[in-house]
Amino acid sequence: MMTNALILADIEGIIGVNETFGDNAGELFTQEVELCINVLLENGIHKITVCDAHNKGDMILPRITEGRDNVKLVSQVRSVCFAEKYDFAIMVGYHGMEGSPGIWPHTYRYDIKQTSIFDKRLGKNIPIGEVEIGARWLGFHGVPVIFVSGDREAAYEANQFNPYRQASCIRTLLQTEEIKIEVLRDKLVQDLKSSLKLDWDLCLSCDNSPILVEFYHSETADALVAKGYTKFINVDGSEGITFKSCSELVSEIHHIAGLLNQIGFEVETANIAFLKEVRELAKNLDKDAVANSEAGPLLSTSLTLLDKVARDKVMVILRSMVNGSV
Repeated sequence: MMTNALILADIEGIIGVNETFGDNAGELFTQEVELCINVLLENGIHKITVCDAHNKGDMILPRITEGRDNVKLVSQVRSVCFAEKYDFAIMVGYHGMEGSPGIWPHTYRYDIKQTSIFDKRLGKNIPIGEVEIGARWLGFHGVPVIFVSGDREAAYEANQFNPYRQASCIRTLLQTEEIKIEVLRDKLVQDLKSSLKLDWDLCLSCDNSPILVEFYHSETADALVAKGYTKFINVDGSEGITFKSCSELVSEIHHIAGLLNQIGFEVETANIAFLKEVRELAKNLDKDAVANSEAGPLLSTSLTLLDKVARDKVMVILRSMVNGSV
């Protein structure tokens, strides 16, 4: 019987990668994926699809398919075709969720503050990252994730809801001792081999919970709701948009990314105009007084995060200072 595997590969959790762009990063990325391909082929896997899931999906070098009719490379998760049956998936080079103490922690984008699901047993929202979202997305399509490699936070997330799945921690933000790449790669190989001995069906994730997506910028959710997405408001007053499942989120993530780019540009444009107005208003004020006022921290905020509430507050403070100085 032919066994078909899917590799989802990200770059932040790849051994030795110190920047996520450039030829060296691409080479290290490709080497680690090649290593995993070799392990799978040497252990009876007949067909492999590799998905470059990082950013534009163009970091893995095409040489991984050279001379191999049974290895295919696709770009971005939206290119994964489930008309083809995968017996299992592995996730290579993953990182922790936004807010975690990992290496380059994030959940898809810099402007997403948190993605979470509601846990009925605990009665609260549980943050999840790309590892769990990906596992549930694949579970929806009947594909168990048997192995996850990456930094410590990715390994933790791999077992957060499933302690049976094989996790391989090969990076950590707090590493104090230098360990050779070859030694860590050997650990990766041994862990991957161990995952092939598991009962794969026990690694299948359910995708039956809505997922909530919160943003750093307070106006982002409203802008997305205006585009047809569903808004939610938490008991603590935080807002975002909601999806019926992780698979629904993954199917929409590239479209949402385009909308977020547009929204971010509009916000930044508005804030540039606002800062020009602020400079004109504050030109006769003492700079230290402005910096030490309540407006100071707000004005030091990134242009992508300054929202209407903050802009209005700054203007009230500065106008009060101007009137008080007359």
